[in-house]
Amino acid sequence: MVSVYEFTDYKVFLRKRIAQSDQRGFATRLAEAAGCQRSYFSTVLNGNIHLLPEHVFGISEFLELSNEEQEYLFLILDYNRAGNAAFRSHLLKKIKEKQLAWKDFKNRLKKDSIYEVEDMSVRQFYYSSWLYAAIHIAVSIPKLGDVKHLATYFGIPEATAVWHLEKLAQMGFVEKKGGRWSWKSGDLHLSKDSPWIATHHSNWRMQALSDLPQRKDESLHFSVVQSLSKEDIEKLRFRVVEWVEEFKKTASPSTPEELVCLNLDFFKPGAS
Repeated sequence: MVSVYEFTDYKVFLRKRIAQSDQRGFATRLAEAAGCQRSYFSTVLNGNIHLLPEHVFGISEFLELSNEEQEYLFLILDYNRAGNAAFRSHLLKKIKEKQLAWKDFKNRLKKDSIYEVEDMSVRQFYYSSWLYAAIHIAVSIPKLGDVKHLATYFGIPEATAVWHLEKLAQMGFVEKKGGRWSWKSGDLHLSKDSPWIATHHSNWRMQALSDLPQRKDESLHFSVVQSLSKEDIEKLRFRVVEWVEEFKKTASPSTPEELVCLNLDFFKPGAS
């Protein structure tokens, strides 16, 4: 489903939501939510007249938009209704700022799911090697709570597995009960300005490169260099952010059975 943040024209957003809906009479229901006639609603979406703020409020309630999404919808309504060029420019700047904030992954994650580590030494240890994060998450899988199985899974000596587990326990991320290890806490997220962000991404991309020669049937590796219009780049960027959000929604409640790594890159190569 498209996000309101993809659009600077509220009419295009509503037309897209109608086109994507599998509910019969969805446009009529939107008109009813707005408090106007279906014919008038259709005229607005396909003409030069605009909805009123109270119409958009009813629609936003019907679509169950969050407070932030609702505010953004009002913002692009104001932008579309504005007749003064300077005011439109001012509103467009605010629109771009909100779009940029929405595309920041940290803002897409639930605030209560982000584990912030205040101790700098803990962060430095955790992100110094891919094994810390890997073992931290791996012990959430019951069969890997046993040190012998864990060491075999990663192809490391048992002593190495124990050393990392004990360090993670000191950090408060794992715990040992009845001779078995298990995940305790920590859904960590690094902001793009973190001093450990490059090390973190490099660690896992090195693991992806190590996986390539094994040609596993279940592995997926994709790299492409493509020239696109600026408009399509933004469209795809939004899709990437939306997909990551869907990934989190599926992954968070999923039963721990296998360990996976998702590496994702979408950027403009070159100096500028």
